[in-house]
Amino acid sequence: MQSTGVEGTYVIRDLAPDDIDRFVNELRDGHYNGCNVTTPYKAVLAARCDLLEGDAAESLGVVNTITVRGNRLVGATTDADGFELALSRASMWPRQGATALVLGAGGAAAAVALALTRVPLLRLRIAARRESAATGLIDRLRGSGDVATVPWDRDAIAATCAHSAIVVNATPAGLDALPFDPRALPTACSMVDLRYRPRPVDVVAAALESGHRASDGLEMLLQQGLLSFEIWTGRIAPAGAVRNALLRAVEA
Repeated sequence: MQSTGVEGTYVIRDLAPDDIDRFVNELRDGHYNGCNVTTPYKAVLAARCDLLEGDAAESLGVVNTITVRGNRLVGATTDADGFELALSRASMWPRQGATALVLGAGGAAAAVALALTRVPLLRLRIAARRESAATGLIDRLRGSGDVATVPWDRDAIAATCAHSAIVVNATPAGLDALPFDPRALPTACSMVDLRYRPRPVDVVAAALESGHRASDGLEMLLQQGLLSFEIWTGRIAPAGAVRNALLRAVEA
């Protein structure tokens, strides 16, 4: 945190499911001032929080940012805002009345879906391998407009892609495992893949090669991290310095 003068250390903890309860106790005991949360623990740790702040965390039941206040855990998610900021910066934020398809129904997909309902979209479609997960996400988005599930099969997804202005891959699946080919998307359709390693991301590269606008998840990672820093410190993070450090890290 040299660029801000804030004293602190950011460490990575790789936790197994059996480690979660012990880690939560460490947070409550003051071992850390806070933490970021990644897949697959965004919902698990949201359930361990004493308070969820912000509409996104409350409505979706997921967190990516936890702050320790006393011995209480306060959870929030900056993913939805980070996604919107990233796409807006790339001039890829869809116009009102567009149709969007989100692949996946986990914590990141939930944040992306919530962000997209703000457009507001004409239609938002969710496709996931587990239909129950997609249905559960739809239930959490009730009242957000025309939101529905799409079966995880090539014909159904191809039919949805044909009318979409943006497709977002919020799964770990790569180009060969997805039930559609980004090169076959409509010319005006944008492609976003939340993965950012290895670079170039294969789905994004395929879309760019076929003339589509496309982006990976690195800018979203940056933007949600800047927002997390602000929650923890009350200060605006130096975006330029952080972006340069992030690029060096992923390209190393």
